[in-house]
Amino acid sequence: MDRKRVLLLGRERLVKQLPSLTEVIRGSLIERRLRCGKPSCRCAEGEGHHAWYLTVTFAGGRTEQVTVPEAWVATVRGWLRNYERWWEILEEVS
Repeated sequence: MDRKRVLLLGRERLVKQLPSLTEVIRGSLIERRLRCGKPSCRCAEGEGHHAWYLTVTFAGGRTEQVTVPEAWVATVRGWLRNYERWWEILEEVS
């Protein structure tokens, strides 16, 4: 088999490994502990309220944070890994 054919087959194999674009997201998942400000709340002296955010920076430097419900954290982590995998495969194909 000639070199060109081997390279093309390798590219096809990599492209087939790409995750679905419906399961890809760019950004960073951030965990925070927040204080609500109520003096009688458990967070006033404790660790604070637990919250997750997806932070995304757009062209021009604008950053946006979106609250991520606890039930979605595992899904968002998977989508972030899929984004990284897209870039890895793109580099290999290139």
